[in-house]
Amino acid sequence: MSPDQHLTAPNISKAEKTAWVLLLLALFAVYAPHIAYMAVNWWNDPNYSHGFLVPAVAAYLLWRNRDDLKRAADRPNAWGLAVIVAGLLLLVLGYIGHEFFLRRFSLIPVLWGLVLTAWGWGLARRVWFPATYLVLMIPLPYVVYDSVAFPLRLVAASFAGWVLQLTGMPVLVEGNIINLPNTVLDVVDACSGIRSLISLLAVGLLLAYFVTPRIWQKVLLVLLVPPVAIFTNALRVVSAGLLAESFGPKVLDGVMHDLTGWIVFMAAFALLAFLAWLMRRLFPDTSLGEVTNEK
Repeated sequence: MSPDQHLTAPNISKAEKTAWVLLLLALFAVYAPHIAYMAVNWWNDPNYSHGFLVPAVAAYLLWRNRDDLKRAADRPNAWGLAVIVAGLLLLVLGYIGHEFFLRRFSLIPVLWGLVLTAWGWGLARRVWFPATYLVLMIPLPYVVYDSVAFPLRLVAASFAGWVLQLTGMPVLVEGNIINLPNTVLDVVDACSGIRSLISLLAVGLLLAYFVTPRIWQKVLLVLLVPPVAIFTNALRVVSAGLLAESFGPKVLDGVMHDLTGWIVFMAAFALLAFLAWLMRRLFPDTSLGEVTNEK
């Protein structure tokens, strides 16, 4: 099949067009409330404020590869209907179990199944990353969030207490509470690393996608996201302890607390970007050069 044939949309009947329109309208009616509720979560919950950017990033990735996607478009694939049905079953299970995460997550296989049904496997496999990236816009179930956040609070408190002890400061760590001579620090969820972990994962996936050339490098960079988030947030707790001891606990209120959070996230991003650059520098992808030399 020539490239020109790929760029030409297949002829579809009026009945098929009508069926597609009705299907898309039905899906919009079903999922519009869930998308609206997710947007409310993004607006009200600082842990998921990055949710507004995730669909925009996924759309940019599709636009960036639009020419390749046009060439990859092929005949419809009936297996896409099975994927759509599987996604709708997740939606039903979400309603039965009163689980918002499943209802929202079901949108992703439904969208991917629509692509597979309409344009075939060649295009569907090229949009798997943007489709998978959309998972990051979905707020986690609270039971999962709490089961991750609390251990991270303990790790951040323990590490921060150890570092503060290295400065010669008397420190007593009790769970997520750090007792200092003149103040007591409560390592809450905002300081546990869970917030930056979620946002940093969204950034780390993009760095892995764009910067690192090899599969093992991409996997390694994503696996490095949790330790980087934990390490930088522990340093945030250390800095908070030093500031509180030097200027009083009120220095951590309001703008200063938000500022340190922003600085910590930027430091974590810079560290992750450096690790991506270092992997690419130490293990460059020479395949392109080899192909050029052969020519």
